Amino acid sequence: MDENNNILALQLVELDRESNKVVPFTQEFRVHGFDIYWDSLDPTELTFMFVNHQRTGDGISIFRHKIGTKYLQHVKTVKSPLLYAPNDVVAMSRSTFYATNDMRSTSRIMRQIEIFFGMAWGHIVYYGHESMFTTAATGISYPNGIARSADGNTIYVAASSEPSVNMFRPASDGTLALVGKTVFKDFVPDNVSVDTATGQVLVSGFLNTFEMFRYNHEVLSGTSARPAAAVRRLRPLAYPRMGFAVENVLSHDGTLLPATTMATLQTKRGVQRILLGSVMADHIAICRAGSRI
Repeated sequence: MDENNNILALQLVELDRESNKVVPFTQEFRVHGFDIYWDSLDPTELTFMFVNHQRTGDGISIFRHKIGTKYLQHVKTVKSPLLYAPNDVVAMSRSTFYATNDMRSTSRIMRQIEIFFGMAWGHIVYYGHESMFTTAATGISYPNGIARSADGNTIYVAASSEPSVNMFRPASDGTLALVGKTVFKDFVPDNVSVDTATGQVLVSGFLNTFEMFRYNHEVLSGTSARPAAAVRRLRPLAYPRMGFAVENVLSHDGTLLPATTMATLQTKRGVQRILLGSVMADHIAICRAGSRI
């Protein structure tokens, strides 16, 4: 969606190897988190990376988009036994990325136990230039949304079950070193986004976890649940170990957009506005100066 609120639908396509022609995408496409990478060396092209929960196994599906066209052309879908519970992905280049595995358990009962007790069993994986997956960081309580700073030197991860936002420094081998965190009270972070102009981090999350679980469980059959949500702005302090200065940017009782799971900044004619989204909704909310537009 551009600053004039125009929405462009992009068609998924792939290259047919036999005919060497572009055809509609034939793989299953069940999306969770995603990221978009822009390379200043080729400003006419974008790389899209999607967490794709295919029935044949979870993977990261990578597409390229030529700006000005209406197509996302499939590059590849990569999978690994290390990528067994992917939630979100952040692109580090056109071909490399970090992805969060939110839980270690695969059975439904064990996953519920892991969430309830806040077990620090989640981890982050790295997919490098050698086209191999490695473990980048472990011991995280439900690693959820993930984002990078503009220079790529800092990785931010929402640990929903702690609840906190962790700050990591990536090494040349892809491993991540924890350098700081901010722990929240009465706020469960879901996703993070970075304002590249200021370095500030927007964190969307929930104020009532049990109401959020009830909403997700009942939404398809009809529910009265309206999980309250909020957006926090984090300003990095002078030293990473000090964490962040935390500011409440927006709060709502759940009627604005139930189960708000993401927030990102967009500048419209010089004025910043916040775009809110939800994994369970078919629309977004647009807010400016604390008001709905």
